[in-house]
Amino acid sequence: MYLDDVGLKKNSTVPRPVTYGVTAFVSISLYNVLELTFLLLITFKHRSGLYFWSFFVSTWGTALYAIGFLLRDFNMSSNLSYLFMTLIVIGWVAMVTGQSLVLFSRLHLLVRHRLVLRCVLAMIIVDAIILQIPTIVFFYGTNSPKFPQFATVYAIYERIQVTLFFVQETIISGIYIYATWKMMYSEGSFNEVHGEIGRRMLQHLVYVNIIVILLGIAVVVLAFVGRYASQTAARGFIYSVKLKVEFDILTRLVGLARRASDADVGWAYTVDSRSGILNGQTGEEGGVTRRKSAFTCPWFVLAKRAQREVNGPPRRWAYV
Repeated sequence: MYLDDVGLKKNSTVPRPVTYGVTAFVSISLYNVLELTFLLLITFKHRSGLYFWSFFVSTWGTALYAIGFLLRDFNMSSNLSYLFMTLIVIGWVAMVTGQSLVLFSRLHLLVRHRLVLRCVLAMIIVDAIILQIPTIVFFYGTNSPKFPQFATVYAIYERIQVTLFFVQETIISGIYIYATWKMMYSEGSFNEVHGEIGRRMLQHLVYVNIIVILLGIAVVVLAFVGRYASQTAARGFIYSVKLKVEFDILTRLVGLARRASDADVGWAYTVDSRSGILNGQTGEEGGVTRRKSAFTCPWFVLAKRAQREVNGPPRRWAYV
């Protein structure tokens, strides 16, 4: 691999035709960051927990990453090159690992097997150590007087880490799709137990996770193209879009919980926080006394867990 093929040049400047695409990607990325920040602050009443902070850190990591590359590639000031590089490094770590933690925290809403969750978390931590630390060292090396010694190594390792991070996110999304499908068909007829709302929610969750995987493929393809300025700008844009997709999942689950609560007016349920069992009680509907036996409604429990991420834990598990 020759230096001309690695897509990286020391103190690079972007050709004028490329500046339009880079500027567009960075501008949209920053707009998405501002929009997501606003939505997070007005949506989350309970601003704590892994989901909120991983989402917040990943969002602003995208901003630092985009701004750092914009300043560096446009060669704003050669005296501040290491400052720009530090912005890129901090933003990249927060953006990539933060995205994986967002996926993990969403997975935590659905999967209750501790071994699976611990294995996923261990994978995220190990990948962050073995992929990000060497990449950071090589990245600083490419912007040092020893540029020729680091350029090819950095280009190769950068593509390796992009591919492995894609595999990591695909594994997490795959577990989520499998757990969602298994949960929806956990008991009884699908339409009888979950209804049309549950069917649409299942389809939406599966489709959204497929979109996340496709966006990850786009990041990998861009990493192998070799047009460094274009692909780094597009990468920030893609990660900001992935975060918007993740936020859409959360808002739909919260909306589902609210609609389910509204639909169950007149019925009282108690929920076991460990098993997720909803115990039906006697209620009146249209002047006729009816009774529902105890049942498990997995999609309702999942929606309630998502709602707790936003509003915080309730004082007691009782919904009327």
